[in-house]
Amino acid sequence: FPDIVETIKATETLVREGHIASKEQYEAGSAPGSLHLHFLPFKQGMLYVGNSEPLSEADLDLARSMANSFSVAYDRYEDFKKLEEAKQQIEEAFSHLEAAQDQLVHAEKMASLGELTAGIAHEIQNPLNFVNNFSEVSAELIEEAEKELLSGDIEGTKEVLRDLIENLNRITHHGRRADAIVKGMLQHSRSGSGEKELTDINALCDEYLRLAYHGIKAREKGFNASYELDLGPDLPKIKVVPQDIGRVLLNLINNAFQAVSGVENGKVSIFTRTLKDKIEVTIADNGHGIPEEIKDKIFQPFFTTKATGQGTGLGLSLSYDIVKAHGGDINVHSKEGEGCTFSLYFPVHE
Repeated sequence: FPDIVETIKATETLVREGHIASKEQYEAGSAPGSLHLHFLPFKQGMLYVGNSEPLSEADLDLARSMANSFSVAYDRYEDFKKLEEAKQQIEEAFSHLEAAQDQLVHAEKMASLGELTAGIAHEIQNPLNFVNNFSEVSAELIEEAEKELLSGDIEGTKEVLRDLIENLNRITHHGRRADAIVKGMLQHSRSGSGEKELTDINALCDEYLRLAYHGIKAREKGFNASYELDLGPDLPKIKVVPQDIGRVLLNLINNAFQAVSGVENGKVSIFTRTLKDKIEVTIADNGHGIPEEIKDKIFQPFFTTKATGQGTGLGLSLSYDIVKAHGGDINVHSKEGEGCTFSLYFPVHE
């Protein structure tokens, strides 16, 4: 109780100097004749000035200035407390926002991973079907060869064995194809170190186009669209983070396939070419196009035209950031009813 202690000390001083007869008299509010009291109100309280002589007008003005200065200082102190509280609230809100953003980015990456997984599964299933079918036929051929041997037909046995060898070669071929798919995807879709490395963009376009196509066919029964791949010859390798650029390609190609879903003769086209000091990757579709009023918003975070729960609105925003982080650029050209074209540009460094 520092204020009470100071008041008691001040009262005792007034008693010792003879300005008041007793502490009880002072606390009762009865001012002695030898002490002139001045009350100077300010916004937050009162300045109480006692003097053995009445204060002159100049002294009163000085006291009023002190009261006003104290009022201003108190206001600043209150403002500072409010600023501190507001700062703490902003920091907490920012922390919550960062956590929510991290969750949304993670959700977007997991959605991409799900689409990628569906495409990989479908892509691998094809050669595995061949392996299974030829294995079954080979088992039948062995039984047939056994019968030919038992019957003493050597030529017939040789013919069956030739068919069996051909089947085994086919099994080997499709097994290696499945192995190549897995190795390719592990190379380009691993979490990786995030370091840039010389990358064949044509190979990425080829792989992710097939994966996106098989993925959407697996998700949407009755999906019927075609694709075209026109890869520029002698396209130079460029230094990028392959899994990040793969994510960009997968997102844009998936968007293109979704745009032509239900469109008669729907088609997605990918072209690559070398320009003067950069390479260009073009992803085009003949879907319904982007309405003019939303074209400027498509790269904004959380903007989406998909139904609630079907997208985070971060796909194109993340793609834009990834391309920019690689020193590249991304442009969109679209007219409603006439399809859409995304063009990616990456610098070629010697």
